[in-house]
Amino acid sequence: MASSLKPVLDAFARFRATWPKRGWSFDNRFLTVASTIDTEFASEARLLIAPMLPHAYNEGTLATATPLVRQIATRTGGVRASQMIFAANPVGPFVPYGLWWPWGEAPMISIRLGIEGATANELFDLCAVFGAE
Repeated sequence: MASSLKPVLDAFARFRATWPKRGWSFDNRFLTVASTIDTEFASEARLLIAPMLPHAYNEGTLATATPLVRQIATRTGGVRASQMIFAANPVGPFVPYGLWWPWGEAPMISIRLGIEGATANELFDLCAVFGAE
């Protein structure tokens, strides 16, 4: 593990330890780990995410995000109504981020967590933190 990535992975590990819902999987489309929760858990989930990813943007506030966060949003399909992107301040060359995507047809929310700037080996470390394959 890259030493500059350790603080990011440590923060994700603390988050994972508090996450009481479903397991995590690897999302090949966006190179993130993903979990799905019931909407009834949304408030608690937001409280758990906030310390790790304190910057939150929705469709109306995305223009105020940093250029890199806007690039992440664009690369992952944009931020539509009811969706959010969360981010932390950069840690060395890395930007931890999260995607909050409510399902339109079911009372579920998909949460994806990633590290912008991570290599394939560093993404393997992210998956190990979440027990995702």
